[in-house]
Amino acid sequence: MTSILHKYELHRMIGWLLWSVVFYFTAIYLREAHLEPQLQVLAWKLGNVTIAAYGGYWIDRRAFARITHISTDMEQIRRAIIMAAAMITVGLGL
Repeated sequence: MTSILHKYELHRMIGWLLWSVVFYFTAIYLREAHLEPQLQVLAWKLGNVTIAAYGGYWIDRRAFARITHISTDMEQIRRAIIMAAAMITVGLGL
């Protein structure tokens, strides 16, 4: 059963990772096409923030590992705070 959980855990938050790839490719495409530098910067920053959300999630998962897969309300709030801190840090360029 643990091997099934580990396979499932690898796919958690994959949507955030995919969105960051889309944003990065959009920024690269806009740069290569010599279009709208403001949109390039926006797409790049959105890629940074979405990948920070993905990283913040995994920081919480590894720092506060649990045996069960059911989270309480306080654990969800803690995870949201850690993800927000990671996103703000990257968004500010620190």
